[in-house]
Amino acid sequence: MIKRAFIGSALMLIAWHGLSAESITGGKGGVFLGEQYEETAAMRSGQTLIINSAATLSGNLKVIAGGEDCRIRYRKRLKATTKKEAAGYAEVISVDVEKIRDGITVSLRSPSSAPWSGTKNSGRLDVEITIPDSSSVQFNTAYFDIEAVGPFTEFIVSESLSKVQVEKVTGVTEVRVSSRPFSATDISGRLFISNEYGRIKLENIDTGEKSGTIRNEHGEVTISNYRGRLDLGTSYDRITARNLFLTGTGNRIKNISAPIVLSFDSLTTGKIRVNNQYGQTSIGIAGRVDARFICKNGKSSRITAEHMTMEPTLVNDNRLEFIAGEGTAEVRIYTRGDGDIIINGPDRNTVNGGI
Repeated sequence: MIKRAFIGSALMLIAWHGLSAESITGGKGGVFLGEQYEETAAMRSGQTLIINSAATLSGNLKVIAGGEDCRIRYRKRLKATTKKEAAGYAEVISVDVEKIRDGITVSLRSPSSAPWSGTKNSGRLDVEITIPDSSSVQFNTAYFDIEAVGPFTEFIVSESLSKVQVEKVTGVTEVRVSSRPFSATDISGRLFISNEYGRIKLENIDTGEKSGTIRNEHGEVTISNYRGRLDLGTSYDRITARNLFLTGTGNRIKNISAPIVLSFDSLTTGKIRVNNQYGQTSIGIAGRVDARFICKNGKSSRITAEHMTMEPTLVNDNRLEFIAGEGTAEVRIYTRGDGDIIINGPDRNTVNGGI
């Protein structure tokens, strides 16, 4: 009985994907295209979409919220020397859709030992999926470029070696990227981003009472319009964060040997620690300043603080402490070597902290 059910399922898969009769077109530049497929599965708002892919398969994934069900469109893109060879590649690539208890699983399949190799030949998939608003999306797709537009309640990428771009998440955003750029826009709730060599770009972020953790070992980090708590670190590239409003304690920004450039709409709340071992740190405040500053630098660098009303509490060769306004926020800045510390208040003619 089990054997018959398995065979029947396999025959249905073959019939659905048309493995032996798929039409292959193109061939210009050695790139062939398979047929355009479409499938629909029942899915409700608030459920989960899980996308898994074989390690031997790559391509492009686009997920868009706003549908009534889960609709999957895909096409195979085959790089081969002949049409017959491309047809052979198409036969071993499949997209399987499975209904699970709380949503949908989409599996992008190819053999563990693929018939193509390296950059000379390849089997790729272009996939576009539409799902209902306010759903959760989880990716286990190392070699697929991801583009996603919510609103989603959860966006998770377990590990990616490709480019990732996401918009509109309210809840949890958790992404691990190894070497390609990551960008996120209009994100609220808990945030965790990890990269090693690719750029991280964030815009319009609000973590609320949740934490925002960003790690980038060797890549640039650029942030615009960030509100909430922030734990940010990179090692050998620039950090630029503009229009910050940090709350709570435990806010940390760390670098080793590249500039840190920060600007605040106002600086009246939160505790912030900035540590830059060998790079310059610049802080600009465009609005009200109510903060206690503790600055310590190396012997070969300087500290400059101006354009605000200050009450110095400690001044010596490599340390400056002062209070501006009510002193309700706390900012600690530490540098070494030739890493200057430059602080600009709002009483000046330049815009955005003069940085």
